[in-house]
Amino acid sequence: MLDDGDRGKPPNSRSASASSVLQHAAGFIDDTLRSLGSPLFWPYSSLKGAAELFLNSFDTVYRGGNVRYGDGKPVVLVPGHLGSDVTLEPLSLWLHAIGYRPAKSNVLININDRLLDEPLTVAVREATRRIGRKAVIIAFDTGVRAALRVAEIQRDLVSDVIGLGLLDREPSTPLGIHLHIIRSASKAPAHSDGKVYHVRGSRALLSINPDALRIVSTILRDIPIALLDQPKG
Repeated sequence: MLDDGDRGKPPNSRSASASSVLQHAAGFIDDTLRSLGSPLFWPYSSLKGAAELFLNSFDTVYRGGNVRYGDGKPVVLVPGHLGSDVTLEPLSLWLHAIGYRPAKSNVLININDRLLDEPLTVAVREATRRIGRKAVIIAFDTGVRAALRVAEIQRDLVSDVIGLGLLDREPSTPLGIHLHIIRSASKAPAHSDGKVYHVRGSRALLSINPDALRIVSTILRDIPIALLDQPKG
């Protein structure tokens, strides 16, 4: 039987609605598997992540060692799949400590990157207008898609996007926006292949990976300060 919400709807409308739901569900499952891997390996991944956290905790990068200090740029953070503002709190505190002005995207949980566009746009506008400089967006896995969409529309407010742990192939970059990519590698030591950087460690922990943080500090410091265009009066 049809519920009251379905009564009066033409059959093709109901079919389109069901198809849309299935498409979103399939996209969510695909992103989850590519971000976290097969559920069969989640216990192993958790133990491996715990060991990585323990080993990395002794690195001096968390105390500002061997990093380039900042120049006050606004940096807007975008969580990855199933992440939130809370998961990026350590990165936000670290960026603030080394001289940047991090801002969050007001995301409770990222289950669909399309839903990030509006809050990210608001965060970019508020951060840039408060500071008077173009922003750099740091985004994780599926959040990179939203970051590039927003950067394309708000290119007068965004200079660069730093993407960590991309799930897709290198995406096309909007005109006037510089894209920097940091990927995780299971065996290779930290190295660069053009504008793509590879660091050893798990993708899920890239936001606190010591090598990734050093690269982020270098990228941010090398980005020239870009003041916002002042309206002509």
